[in-house]
Amino acid sequence: MKIRINTTAVTGSYLDPTGWQNSTLRYAPPEDFPAFCASRIGRAKIMRVWITLDEYWDYRTDETYPDYDIGVARYPVEELHYPYDWKSIVPAPSGTRFKAYLTSHAAEADELLLNVRRLEREVSDGIITYAQYEAVFERAVEYCKELAPNIRYIECCNEVDIKSFGNLSAEEYVKIYLCAYRAVKRLNAKHNYPLPLEIGGYAAAHPLHQWELMQGVMRGLKETEIGDDPMDFYSYHIYMAGATIGLINIGKIKEAELSDVDKIKLIMHQHNELMAELNLPAKPVFLNELGRTHTTGIDGDALCNAAGLITHLNAFSMGEIPGMYPFPWCTFHNPELQISFTQFLLREDGTYAAAPNGIAIQMLHELSGDRLETAVTGRGEDLRYRVAAVRNGDAIDIVCTNPTSESIPCELELADLPDGSYRVESWHCTPRLNNCVTGSGSGTLEKTAEAERIAKDGLLCHCGALATHAFVRYRITPQK
Repeated sequence: MKIRINTTAVTGSYLDPTGWQNSTLRYAPPEDFPAFCASRIGRAKIMRVWITLDEYWDYRTDETYPDYDIGVARYPVEELHYPYDWKSIVPAPSGTRFKAYLTSHAAEADELLLNVRRLEREVSDGIITYAQYEAVFERAVEYCKELAPNIRYIECCNEVDIKSFGNLSAEEYVKIYLCAYRAVKRLNAKHNYPLPLEIGGYAAAHPLHQWELMQGVMRGLKETEIGDDPMDFYSYHIYMAGATIGLINIGKIKEAELSDVDKIKLIMHQHNELMAELNLPAKPVFLNELGRTHTTGIDGDALCNAAGLITHLNAFSMGEIPGMYPFPWCTFHNPELQISFTQFLLREDGTYAAAPNGIAIQMLHELSGDRLETAVTGRGEDLRYRVAAVRNGDAIDIVCTNPTSESIPCELELADLPDGSYRVESWHCTPRLNNCVTGSGSGTLEKTAEAERIAKDGLLCHCGALATHAFVRYRITPQK
């Protein structure tokens, strides 16, 4: 891979793509984690948080549990009407309860997106009534808004297009969404919140190979009393490995062969087409789960996911997907189940370590200044998104990634530099370096190399190697 950077050609300010973040209730972190996370990858513009209705409210007894023990089942799975994802739930490792979970994340974010989920099957199957669901939805959102006034977005359900989250039809989701919509609008009218609530959804798990479900939802909503403006935002998910297999399975080979970034652009394209077809207003689109690999506890998948995630986020920072906002999955999760996506790990002594996903996001977050014109040549997909180069004063910072399954050379050429001596500092993340999952490293971003290079006739060259799925940050500064 050869990278040529024109150090005098500015293409605009660098746009930090890391401000949209995900928390989880399936392995909720300790109360001090959100502050630590913000110290490493920045305060979230929007943090996605959760409330699970079956843990907040027991429909069998009509009792609510405002400060519930997260991930502690009230009944054995076999006694539930529908199992959802309970078999993969692990109680919060530090015993974090709901109030602490919500308020600690709220303190480290400008705004919150609250996902409200579960009981979808109970209401669709008639175990509880729609009126009961609407009432408990309203009560739960009102309670959360009291705890965290910076809740702005209410997301109705999560991935209901898959079995573990309800397996709803479009018609079933429309009925549930209307309950949530009415509940949110009543709360806004009742409280006149300084930051009003907005309602949307549905966090579609498979927007590429099950797009007909989203079409059914929107066409169904169009026929209702709110059909001219049904959602304040829209949300989709994509995990590239699963999306590719899903497209192949339905015979969409051309779409399956698209690069990662082009798959994201395809989601936005088909969304815009649907909005135009239904004559609906443009609203924010949240890609509020984003990953490259499968959901695994395989250690090597952490680096693989991180290397690809850099290309995804770089496409957003280049402004190429306007109207869509990326939320990588996930700041903290069960490493035995999802090391592939986990950004930070909890050590036995109660401290935290950045896994490769966290290292990648930290690298991108710490860039600031003017983006420089960059040309990348080599083999493979999404070449132009493999590099971000910025100038900040005298320093030039570059993040390069190798999302391929082979080691490659990385040749840097920086053009139009004043002649002289320059320091080249490197921070590599490889299977061995800055990788607390498969190699060595303290879980902080540590410098791995330093060299001196000479710019002659305006050109500085630096060559190195990028191991399989490795990535690196360079800082190039003139020697005084």
